[in-house]
Amino acid sequence: MISVSLILALSVLAADAPPKVVAKASVEAARGKAEATPDRENPADRRDVLLLLGGGPLHLRLHLSLAGVSLAEARRQYVGRLINSLDADRDGKLTREEAARSPLLRTKSRPNAAQFLKGLGAPAFLSARDVDRTVERLGGEPVAYRQDLSSSKNDLEVFKLLDTDSNGLLDQKELDASPDLVLVKDDDGDECVSFEEFFPPPPQPDPRQVLLGLAQRTSPPTPTVADIVRDAQEPLLPRRLLARYDRNRDLQLTAAELNWPAERIKALDADGNRKLDAQELAAIGRSTPDIELSADLQPNEAGGGAIDVRATAGQRLDSGERADYAKVAFSAAVVTFSHRNLDPIASAVENAMRQFNQLDMDANGYLDRDETAERIRFERGLFELMDADGDDKIFADEMKQYVAARGEPAATTCRVNLYDTGYGFFMALDANADGRVSVRELRHAPMALAQLDRDRRPGIAEKEPVRHFHIEFVRGSYQLFGPSEQLAAQTPAFQQRRPIGPIWFQRMDRNNDGDLTWNEFLGPREVFHGLDGDADGLIDPHEAEKAR
Repeated sequence: MISVSLILALSVLAADAPPKVVAKASVEAARGKAEATPDRENPADRRDVLLLLGGGPLHLRLHLSLAGVSLAEARRQYVGRLINSLDADRDGKLTREEAARSPLLRTKSRPNAAQFLKGLGAPAFLSARDVDRTVERLGGEPVAYRQDLSSSKNDLEVFKLLDTDSNGLLDQKELDASPDLVLVKDDDGDECVSFEEFFPPPPQPDPRQVLLGLAQRTSPPTPTVADIVRDAQEPLLPRRLLARYDRNRDLQLTAAELNWPAERIKALDADGNRKLDAQELAAIGRSTPDIELSADLQPNEAGGGAIDVRATAGQRLDSGERADYAKVAFSAAVVTFSHRNLDPIASAVENAMRQFNQLDMDANGYLDRDETAERIRFERGLFELMDADGDDKIFADEMKQYVAARGEPAATTCRVNLYDTGYGFFMALDANADGRVSVRELRHAPMALAQLDRDRRPGIAEKEPVRHFHIEFVRGSYQLFGPSEQLAAQTPAFQQRRPIGPIWFQRMDRNNDGDLTWNEFLGPREVFHGLDGDADGLIDPHEAEKAR
C-alpha cells in the first residue's frame, strides 16, 4: 500500500486550506426544494415563451420564483419591509421626513421645496401605493429577455481551429488530431481550455490612429433586447409568427410550417381548418409546451438556484447530477438551461466602489462636486440624492447605501439571457458543461465530435450539427455607472464542478478538473504511478481514495 502521509505532507505546499466543498446533499436538497414547491397557477409565476428558431418555434413554459415565491410576491414583500423600516409612528404611511431616510424615496433638496409643495396642495405623506409605484418604476418589468448572438463566434473558432485544411469539412484525420489542436489554445497553461480562450482575436487597430493616440479599446459585446425570444403574451407575436413562418403567405400557419405535430395545431384550431390564423395564434401560450421547467433565483448557498425540468418533449442529455443545469435536445436545437449565481446587490456595490476610488482623485475618502463634474449621471442631480447629510460631500458609505437601496427593486426581477452557442463543437468537447475542456475530455474529443455527424456522409460541415443555445436565469441588477446589462457576463454561466476526492487530492487539483496530471502531482514519480491504477496518466478521485 502507498502511504498517504507523504502525499498529505506534500499537499500542504499546494494550499493553506482546502477549498470549500459543496456537499452533494446540498445539491439534492436544492433540487428537492424546487420539486416540492407547489405549482401555484399564478400568472406571476408562469411565463410562456417562444424561441423563434429557423425550423419552427420552440415553446418554453417557465415558472420563475425567488426563494419559493413569485417575483411579484417577492416585490410586495420588499415594499412591506421598506415601509416597516421607515414608518416610525406605525401609521401605515410615510411622512416626507420618514421617506427621506431611504435613497429610493428621497427627493432632491431644494430651498423652500416643502412650502412650494404645500402651496400646491400636495399630500404631506406617501401611502403604501405611492411607495409601490416608486418601486415598480425603479425596479422595471418583472421579467426581461436579453440575447447575445455574438457568443456563437467562439464556437466558430473551434471549427476553424480543427479544420486545418480549410475545406469546410472535418474529416477523420482532423478529428483524430483534435486533442493536440485544442490544447494549443491553453493560453494560461492550466491544462484546461476554457470557452473564453476561444474568443476571436480582436480586430487590428488602424496604425494611423495608434500613432496619433486615437485608437480605442474594443468594448465587449453587451446583451441586447431579445428578438428570437418572445413572450407569448406579446400583442404583436401572431404577426411575428406569420412573418417568419408563413411560407405561402396565406396569413395562416400549418403544422408543417410550424414544424409542430398536428395534435398541437388541433388544440388551437378554433375553426377546424387545420391552420392557425392570427386570432388563433394569440392563444399559443395555452398550447402544450415543448418543455416546462421551474427556476428559483435564490442564491445557491441559500438553497436556491435549482432548475427543475417538470416535463419535456425533448431528450435530456445531462446526467441530472447538477441542480442548476439541464440540457435538452429537440429536433430543431439543443438547449441548455442554467442559473447564474450572482448576488446583484454585492456586485452593484463592488462596481460602484471601484468607480468611487477612481473618481476620488485626491484620495481623501469622499467625492466633491469637482470630482464628479464630468459624470453625466451626477449632473442629473444624483449628487444631491446620494449626499444624505447635505454636507456637499459623498462618502463611500453614502454611495454604498444609495446603490444597495437602488438595487433592491431590480433584485426582485429576472433577466432571461439567451446565448447562441453555435453548432455545438465546443459543447461536444466539454462533456461535463463546466466551460472548460480538460485533459480527460480531450482524450475523448475525436469520438465526441464524431457524434455531431448528422448526414452520415464523410466529413462534418460547419453548419451540419443542430443549433445550440444556452438560456440562463439571473436576478436583475442595478449599475450606478453603465448599463445593468454589463453585469451579465459575455459568455454563458458555466458552473465549475464541486471539488471531490480526498483533501490532499483537492489541494493538488489546481485546475479543479477532477483529475491529477503528473504536472499537478507533488509527490515522487513512483508514487504517482502507484496511484494511477489504470495507467492512463491521470489520477482520478476513486484511485486517490485507495491511498493508505
